[in-house]
Amino acid sequence: MDKQVNIREIAKAAGVSIASVSRALQPTPSPYLSEKQRRKILDVCARMHYCPNEHTRRMLSKRANTVAIFFPPFADMNTDFLAHKLDDNFGECMLGAQSVLARNGIGLLLVEVNSEFLKNQKYLKMSRGKVIDGIMIWGVLENEQYLRELVNEKVPMVLLQNEKENFPCSSVTADDYCGAALVTERLIKAGHRRIAIAPPPLGASTGRHRYQGIIDTLHRHGIHDYFEVSERGYGYNFGGWAAMEITAKAPDVTSVIMPNDLSAWGCIDALKQLKIRIPDDISVVGGDGLWVPGEVQITSYKTPAYEVGRTGAELLLAQLEGDDEVKHCCLPIQPVEGNTIRELNAET
Repeated sequence: MDKQVNIREIAKAAGVSIASVSRALQPTPSPYLSEKQRRKILDVCARMHYCPNEHTRRMLSKRANTVAIFFPPFADMNTDFLAHKLDDNFGECMLGAQSVLARNGIGLLLVEVNSEFLKNQKYLKMSRGKVIDGIMIWGVLENEQYLRELVNEKVPMVLLQNEKENFPCSSVTADDYCGAALVTERLIKAGHRRIAIAPPPLGASTGRHRYQGIIDTLHRHGIHDYFEVSERGYGYNFGGWAAMEITAKAPDVTSVIMPNDLSAWGCIDALKQLKIRIPDDISVVGGDGLWVPGEVQITSYKTPAYEVGRTGAELLLAQLEGDDEVKHCCLPIQPVEGNTIRELNAET
């Protein structure tokens, strides 16, 4: 077995100090080493097949060079393709975060925040054990206690797609208020006045902003008489259940506002089983900009999930470098002009 090259041999071959080799191997260029010197040392490392011991590097730097993204369990799973489809926004958010972290030599760890994870306080063990340097937290937060414990531990954190009032933590969100107002406005401009709402949960800022955007827009146009589904939710199954309540209790509505696109698809499929045509009989709008192959494209709005992840990673890196300022970023949405709205005004 070939003897492994060590850092002393690299320094000798390059004619530099061991400290210079360490600086050359840092993810970001050191101000104490010229680019020419750095390139020379890296060339020697490549020629001699040298790769530094990652565990040693972490001990010396007192960093794990790893951050985690916490996410809630994906519920609402059944045999349908859409219900098993990983949330597109979450996937794009991860890619956006990874694009920033990889450039800085930092790994990304995915962590599901389930009941066992919380019960055993694994989040504290990860932090205290220096497994991670910081955390990005994506989505709905059902349990605040563990977040406050992490804040007390002074763990660098950024909330993604959610923000909490009076909470000392940076956040990056999409402008869901504007998005929900936009699709509601689109229905009203098409001539719809008999409208049903399947409201989102209000436990997270995303749902609160979407709901408020819908209600404010309806009231601004003098529409106060609308049907609201008795339960709140997201997801494909919720959409199907909401469709059944709407058709049973408000059969005269001409349009439905769903809390997101996955629930909109559940609603559309349930209505189709009842021989109700979309958009001929009932128009449906959603949110998130979920694309599914086929002729039907939901009128919706696209959340900038990739940018949410990218911006969140940048804020977290700034914290790791000592920037303690709490920052809140709200990113603009993009309209998605689908074909699930019937133009009533064009028929009069």
